[in-house]
Amino acid sequence: MALSAQRLVVALLAVLTVAALAFNTWVGAQGRAFVVLATTVETPVLTWVARVLTGEPSVREQVVAGAPTTVVTPGGDGPWPSIVFANGATRAGRRHADVQRLARGLARAGFLVYVPDLPGLPLGEITPRTVERLVGVADAAARSRDSRGDRVGFAGVSVGTSLALLAAEDDRLGGRVRAVAGIAPYGRLREVTKLATTGVGATGPYNADPYLGLAVARSLVAGLPPSAERTRLLRALEAVDDDDQAPLRLLEGWRSPDESVRLVIALVRNREPTRFERLYARLPRTLRRDVGLLSPLLRAERIRAPVELASARHDSYFPLAESRALVRVLPDGRLTPTTTLGHVIPHPTPRDLRDLLAFDGWVVRSLRELR
Repeated sequence: MALSAQRLVVALLAVLTVAALAFNTWVGAQGRAFVVLATTVETPVLTWVARVLTGEPSVREQVVAGAPTTVVTPGGDGPWPSIVFANGATRAGRRHADVQRLARGLARAGFLVYVPDLPGLPLGEITPRTVERLVGVADAAARSRDSRGDRVGFAGVSVGTSLALLAAEDDRLGGRVRAVAGIAPYGRLREVTKLATTGVGATGPYNADPYLGLAVARSLVAGLPPSAERTRLLRALEAVDDDDQAPLRLLEGWRSPDESVRLVIALVRNREPTRFERLYARLPRTLRRDVGLLSPLLRAERIRAPVELASARHDSYFPLAESRALVRVLPDGRLTPTTTLGHVIPHPTPRDLRDLLAFDGWVVRSLRELR
């Protein structure tokens, strides 16, 4: 039976697995990369090979620092380097099939993996409380008796990468973050808001997925002071199908006596780039403060741990320029642009071998740093 292009790509990496048993630093990392990719991409023969060569992880569900969390422990004896994985916005949350496969792949590669469900994240609705909970989970993971060295690494995809960067900036984890590895983050929530509403980003016009506007609207409304009107609008936004191609049309006839709600509606309905700054400046001061707190670029210089980022050359949500801006500020940051990614899901193809090898290099470096 012929292999698909995706399976062929993973097969090309499989030849390095036997050599990985020699535990050379780079080759060992390449072997771990193969295990993670073969488990995540789900290629029957190669997945079977990865499972034969590695111990069966154990999976348990528990509440960690107030967050429902999947904890995946490698086979064998610990302690192990621990990773907290922050997924992107998906209603399935930590139970998303790709997330679960990745967690098991990381465990087979020798990591103790925590995958929490963070407040609001399944709906793309992020607030400072989302970051607060992630910091708590990371602190608990580092302190676990199964975790090596009272330290923790972060891995993430999409908005989860941005949350991981925000957590790594937190003083409560100072000196205890081993590394951060992530795909397709945003750096500036204010810029993302402008992009989502007007179609213009820091580098000019940009065609973003309509879901980005819905997620921004949910996050801004969630950040408003509690009120009956805020709750009514938030529930309406949460009920919109995430795949709706015009998700904010419900706001066209929305009337509210709450001024803060009206100000947010005016901002997210605006399509004129020249009006954005004026409308943004009218938002409640506390909401604008929170937008800053949720922007990892503003305090990225605090992260002393290595940061490995990868991003599609044209991402459907967060432009490559966001990752580039982060790397310019990070003390130890590296960016890998690649055509191998479609936002956060790898779609490897032998047609662009250079980008494929670059993405493989990113995986290898990330796993090496996270150990």
